[in-house]
Amino acid sequence: MTSSLLTRLRAPTAPVGGVLADEWALADIRFVANEPVIEQQHARAVGELFDCIRAKGDVPLILHEGGVYDGCWMESTGSINTELLARFLPHVAADTYAAFARHQRADGLFPYKVTPDGPAYLQIQMVTPFARCVWNHYCLNGKDGAWLADMYQAMARNDEWLAANRDTRNTGGVEAFCTFDTGHDQSSRFWHIPDAPYANDPAQCHANNPLLPLIAPDLTANVACQRAYMALIAEALGEDAAPWRAKAAASRAALYAQCYDEEDGFFYDRDRHERLCKVQSDVLLRVLACEMVDDAFFDATLARYLLNTRKFFARYPFTSIALDDPRFDHTFGQNSWSGPTNFLTIIRAAHAFEHHGRHVEMTWVMQPILSALFKAKEFAQTISPHTGEAGYTSVYAPTILCLLDFIERLCGILPRPEGTLWFTGLVPVPVEHRDATRQTGYGRSVDDHRFEMINETGTCTVLRDGAPLFSLPLGVRVITDRSGAVEALVGMSVSTVAGIFETGGAALPFTIGPNEVLKLQGGAWVQTRKPGYVPPNHD
Repeated sequence: MTSSLLTRLRAPTAPVGGVLADEWALADIRFVANEPVIEQQHARAVGELFDCIRAKGDVPLILHEGGVYDGCWMESTGSINTELLARFLPHVAADTYAAFARHQRADGLFPYKVTPDGPAYLQIQMVTPFARCVWNHYCLNGKDGAWLADMYQAMARNDEWLAANRDTRNTGGVEAFCTFDTGHDQSSRFWHIPDAPYANDPAQCHANNPLLPLIAPDLTANVACQRAYMALIAEALGEDAAPWRAKAAASRAALYAQCYDEEDGFFYDRDRHERLCKVQSDVLLRVLACEMVDDAFFDATLARYLLNTRKFFARYPFTSIALDDPRFDHTFGQNSWSGPTNFLTIIRAAHAFEHHGRHVEMTWVMQPILSALFKAKEFAQTISPHTGEAGYTSVYAPTILCLLDFIERLCGILPRPEGTLWFTGLVPVPVEHRDATRQTGYGRSVDDHRFEMINETGTCTVLRDGAPLFSLPLGVRVITDRSGAVEALVGMSVSTVAGIFETGGAALPFTIGPNEVLKLQGGAWVQTRKPGYVPPNHD
């Protein structure tokens, strides 16, 4: 094919030295667009990401949270951020995960953060399941058994610490002793609860607080999910996975018994008086990202909460507290989880949506967020859910990684832990002012192959090692193995897409609806899933 985008995608780049640049060059990731500002923001994100990767003394380079946060937090930097980073800088990702094992306390507790001044153990601060991140890294980046075994032993010891110290009420759930345990700074979820645990000891609760300890749904779901992934890791290491599966099932049962409100269809903290604390927050998304519900539950939650403009589906989703809660705080220029849209919520959401096959609905999150990032003067922690204006701090790694991640998910080439590649034939859509026709190009090397992808003039075209691999209309995701062999199509548009899939001289007609999956079997498309889509609502 001939394309100005392809020509620019192949243009030589100036050599840049340094360990990070050398590792980035292994994937040879390139991105171009017909609007310069989009391309420039991607390049800026890469540069600022490098600024967030630091070392002190003779320790390896690890990812830092960035902005005002000088360190690596288990809640974010050491889990979901690094899970995204692993697609771009896998060695830095492996060393970031390992930093928590290296600094594990003698009694098994992981530090809640690792800073240039050393580890800190004030609280637990868990959100994204660490074991899931470790497992995905292992599957995506070469299956290093020795590294996995070391991480497994460390995570098992941390699990023992949590079981011994954070279930004082013997419910099987995991308890929050303070605000910082979940990273929900300034959230109305934790009004009248101290920020830190008693005596600054993560094993002690404030006995005189009228609400504590809280049986926390996000902490309980986190441990349930971690235990499920520990079972997978145990199997990979040749160990018995059954005890981990039993523990995971017990944690999931405790989540529903202690924290689920059937009438509301929501998960809440349970206080010391056995009351559910009915603050509707992004705790819901945290539980969903821990794989705690089935598809029917998730779909119902989409309609009632996540895609409801009275709840969490703001113009720039997702809010940290439901929009119709009188405690919702419109101030977005501070470290607040009581209203503004936080980028940590946004980057955690993708796993929840994709786990349940809600790919089209996830694009409704990505499109406005990318629009906000393309115009952003700072990569901030928070944005206004109403205008997309950047809020608190800058050079913030979760936001930087959000831009890089969403471009790959929306219009790029995304390697997956299960051994596939996603080629998504969409383009960023303007959500403000005038419409514009956007075109993009994305390049990435995987194993021994160089892939290039051009989304323009209604067509997605993919090349492998300079030769055409396949082409098809926009609005579809193509799933291949790591060599580019086609496995399936996924409908990525609200509208039905019909056309011809051209590959290797063959022309295969197809028609695909939203979220529909067509598998390629014997040279023909076979439908394996057709769920339709869940529309946003204003009720």
